[in-house]
Amino acid sequence: MPEVRFLGAVRRVAGKASFGIDAGTVGQLLETLRQVMSPAFQEFLFEEGGLRRDVEVLVNDRNIALLDGLKTALTPFDQVTLFINGVRGFPGG
Repeated sequence: MPEVRFLGAVRRVAGKASFGIDAGTVGQLLETLRQVMSPAFQEFLFEEGGLRRDVEVLVNDRNIALLDGLKTALTPFDQVTLFINGVRGFPGG
């Protein structure tokens, strides 16, 4: 199953550095995260209509914007990284 890694402020809100999620696409993985993580995590990463604009998603170190977006297919050996791009991820931001 793909491994999800959390960096920076996302790691603090998640309360863990990484874990595995069984999902076939990035969109499915994010929906599973939305269901299993804490309300604070959900509020930090998601807004009505999907991910907040400053949330970056990488699959094997490549931004999903350069792949197939939320439809990017995942294999059991993929690594998905989530982090905040910009000042919101830093204290005082």
